Amino acid sequence: MSTTTYKPPRIQPVEAARALKNLLKDPQDTRQVALLTSALRGRSGQIQFQKFKSSPVGARILTEKRRLGDVLDDHAYLATLPENSLGRRYLAFMAEENLSAKGLKEVTADATANLKDAGEEVQIFADRTRDLHDLYHVIAGYGRDEIGEICVLAFSYPQQRLRSYAVIAFFGALNFSNLLARHGIGAKGVFGAVLQAYRNGKRAAWLPGQDIEALLAEDLAQLRQRLKIAPPDAYLALITRIRIKTPWRNGPIFSGRQLMPT
Repeated sequence: MSTTTYKPPRIQPVEAARALKNLLKDPQDTRQVALLTSALRGRSGQIQFQKFKSSPVGARILTEKRRLGDVLDDHAYLATLPENSLGRRYLAFMAEENLSAKGLKEVTADATANLKDAGEEVQIFADRTRDLHDLYHVIAGYGRDEIGEICVLAFSYPQQRLRSYAVIAFFGALNFSNLLARHGIGAKGVFGAVLQAYRNGKRAAWLPGQDIEALLAEDLAQLRQRLKIAPPDAYLALITRIRIKTPWRNGPIFSGRQLMPT
């Protein structure tokens, strides 16, 4: 079926509420993010796809039928890249977190099943935006701790305009604030970190329209500067404060690996 005859799915509020509830119970459940995105996608994905297709880089990627996930899972190739390159830093991040692009594809497969009739080009774009998620962690400087995941989605929202990202960012920040309060830590700085992430994503270059495969070999610090990606100062300050005030040092909520130097 061609993309011209494809009808985007309707917004499904009941499924969205269920996925959000499950996600708040386990903020690292990536499948729930995908399910929520699917339930709230509507026409937003189609609009972003047309923007991608009309760009020179996007048109070339679609013509070549490029799959970003194939490159990201080629660890032998990534290991040959310069030490401080985006590709090498991504490789280290994925190894530290025991993640893979293939694993992300598998865990979100059922949530993207409704795109099977959208045509190959739409699927290539949808897969590409999915595979960008862990790269966003590295390039934007957010850890995989709970607030880091929330900030990555806040950063991603102005980049991809998926409603689910804005919903998760707001409710995730609220949930995380309540969690800190229950531990007697204080929620100061949570919404500031999320808001800064959104602003950083809005001011940055449009990453889905970049030739990511070529960027993997570039020096990460120089790449951040060229793409106008500002440091996540509010997030780093929040993580530092949490570390000082809590005895939990290694849990996913409070770990906060710093991917961007202060």
